[in-house]
Amino acid sequence: MTIGLFLMGAVGVIYVNTSTTSRSSTLESQMNEDAALALELLQQQIRLAGFSNVDGTGARLFPGRAVRGCDGGFTDNAAGTAFEALACDATGTGPDAIAVRYEASLLNSQSVTAAGVQSPGNCVHEGIAAWDASAEGAASATPLALADNRYYIADDTDGTPSLFCQGRTGSGFGTATALIPNIEDFQVQYAVTALPTAGNPIPHQVAGYVGADHASLGATATNWSRVAALRICLLARTARPVPTGDNSINDLGSYIDCDGAEQTATDRFLRRAYVTTIQLRNMRPGLPSDYVSGADPWAFLYEN
Repeated sequence: MTIGLFLMGAVGVIYVNTSTTSRSSTLESQMNEDAALALELLQQQIRLAGFSNVDGTGARLFPGRAVRGCDGGFTDNAAGTAFEALACDATGTGPDAIAVRYEASLLNSQSVTAAGVQSPGNCVHEGIAAWDASAEGAASATPLALADNRYYIADDTDGTPSLFCQGRTGSGFGTATALIPNIEDFQVQYAVTALPTAGNPIPHQVAGYVGADHASLGATATNWSRVAALRICLLARTARPVPTGDNSINDLGSYIDCDGAEQTATDRFLRRAYVTTIQLRNMRPGLPSDYVSGADPWAFLYEN
C-alpha cells in the first residue's frame, strides 16, 4: 500500500505538471497565431496603400495621400470628409492608429454581393460606393471604389483588447469592428526619405524612422509623401491567464514591449512584441513632378 500510494502521488505530480505545460503551450500558440494574423492583415493592407489604376491618358485615378498616422490614436476614426485633416488625440499616450487608402477592386479586396452584383468591400466586408477623386487632384472624374480603412486598438464588447478597423462605405463610414483579439498595443514608426536640397535631391535615401508626431511629418500633409515604409510593432497577449506551474509570477510576466523596455506584469498573461517593416510599394516618396521646361521638378519637396 505504501508503494502504491507513492506511485500514485508521483503519477499525479507528473500529470499536473504535464497538464500545466500543455495548457501554457496551447495558450502561447494561440497568442502567436493571433499576432501572425494581425501582422499579415496589416501587411496586406499597407502594401496596397496608394494603389491606383490609370485613365486613358496615363493619369492616376487616385492621386491623393494614401497613409496617415497618429501617435496615441485619432480623435475620430470615422472622420472621412477631409483625410488631410485627420486629427490626432493630443492627450493620447496609448496605441497608435493608421489610415490607409487605395483603389479597391475585386482582386485586392473582399467582395460584397448586393442584388446579385459583386463589388469591392472595405476592411469589415461592407460595400464601398463609387467615389470621385477629382476633388483630390485626379485628372479624370472617373468614379472609383476608394478603400479608406482606419486601424487602431480598442476593447471589444467583452473587454478584450483587439485590433479594430472602421472603413469607408461611400460618403461616410461603416461599423467599427474588432478583427483580431488579444492585441494590446500598436506602435508605428515611419521611414522618412531624406529632405532634398535645391539642385541636389536624393528622395529615395531613408533618413531615419520617426513617429507620426515628428517634425518631419506632423500635421503637414505634404510631408507624408516622403514616407517610404512603415515599421509596426504589435504587443499580443494570451487569451487567458496561464497556469503558474513551476514558474514564478515574475518569470511569467516578464516581456519586452514595443519600446524595447523590459516590463513585468502580475496578471499571469503571457505577452510578446512582434515587429515587421513594410514597404509602401505603390507610393512614390519624393518622385519628381512631370518635366516642365525651365521648372524645378523637386520644388514641391524643398519646403518640407
